[in-house]
Amino acid sequence: MGATAQAQWATQPISFANPAASPALIEAVSPTVVWTIGYDFTDEDSNLVAVSTNGGVSWSTSTVTGVDNTSEFVSSLAAISNTTAWVTVVGNRADGRVMKTTDGGQTWVRQTTAAQFGSINSYPSIIHFFNANDGVVIGDPTTDGGPFEMYTTSNGGATWTAVATPPVSDSREDTYDDAYAMVGNTIWCGTFQGRILRSTDKGLTWTAPVPSGLDAVRNIAFRDAQNGLAIFLDEDTGERQLSRTTDGGLTWARVNYTGTMPGFGLDNVPGTNQYVSTGLDLGDGIKGTAYTRDNGQSWVTIESTNNNLYVDFVSPTAGWTGGLNIMTGAGQGMRRFTSSVLGAKQATTEQLGYSVYPNPSADGRFEVRAKEPRTGAMLRVSDALGREVARRPLTGNGTAPVTLDLSQYQAGVYTLEISSAAGTAHQKLVVK
Repeated sequence: MGATAQAQWATQPISFANPAASPALIEAVSPTVVWTIGYDFTDEDSNLVAVSTNGGVSWSTSTVTGVDNTSEFVSSLAAISNTTAWVTVVGNRADGRVMKTTDGGQTWVRQTTAAQFGSINSYPSIIHFFNANDGVVIGDPTTDGGPFEMYTTSNGGATWTAVATPPVSDSREDTYDDAYAMVGNTIWCGTFQGRILRSTDKGLTWTAPVPSGLDAVRNIAFRDAQNGLAIFLDEDTGERQLSRTTDGGLTWARVNYTGTMPGFGLDNVPGTNQYVSTGLDLGDGIKGTAYTRDNGQSWVTIESTNNNLYVDFVSPTAGWTGGLNIMTGAGQGMRRFTSSVLGAKQATTEQLGYSVYPNPSADGRFEVRAKEPRTGAMLRVSDALGREVARRPLTGNGTAPVTLDLSQYQAGVYTLEISSAAGTAHQKLVVK
């Protein structure tokens, strides 16, 4: 790595049984507990496991037992502690399955039955646990145009129950292994046909919007229950497109962003309104790391030297990505984020040149005014659960006051977000 890249990411070597493996799937549980599945992109080994309990300083390695690397591979990873994790295995001879460890990856037990993911076309692609008991596993349809194969559990995976009414696929529509995101009890997953499926009850029921008209959903991230970003990939040209939702994924709008978005990995930074994207040079010269603080409208490059795989953040100062030598396909170890740029204190509305009055408000009405003429700013208000309750632009020359009317909402604390060319600022609004 170059000096700039080293200042942003610290390499954390992992002694996989196969030294060529890259940390491909990453599940960060906390700033100290991190799991990863290692892939050797040169010979397709994918049953390699590593877990750290000290933030990546050292790693305990093992393998997912019973995986035949010549014809099977681990497709997804979920973890809730330093001891307990699950993986999905895309099986050989109709043998897809969910496996669980409770001893830090040293031993693995099959949980699904032979009939679950037992079709020759079964492909379990995504697994997630909302807590120690409740989980969901999502698989591709076993027939063209048929329903997605989905199961849920409420006992840690001891038994799995088929989703009663899974969404029906379009022709040749599969899920994308790492294209999913979670907030609370809600999970979203993307497909090769540009749809983003959503469940708000831990996978029990699903909504499936009409196809977006875009290409394959490559990655998804949400910063709260309503606001998220999705990267769409044209499989023929390699072009990346970014879309944004403000209604929990019901609708998506393309973002004509500025700056460079690496576009391979994507994650929100918990506790902030920021997203991070990582990437590797797949022939277009775009790689490195970048972040956005305005819902994807503009991207700021952190470094442009590394070839980075997927990324997972648990705080502004704790995030990991896998390194890959794009020329040889060999792994370059885990990388931990070391920059303080994401933890920098975000601007207040006052610092950005806006005033809000009165605050607190007895009747739920607030006036927002720019101290200097400016246009193009957007005001957004969300409640304590992150749900958008108001949105409007600053019109005219920007100095005329704009009224935010929250009188129909209950008393409490709300968050005002102002996004403009000058940046993004936040302020708490109190309705008495």
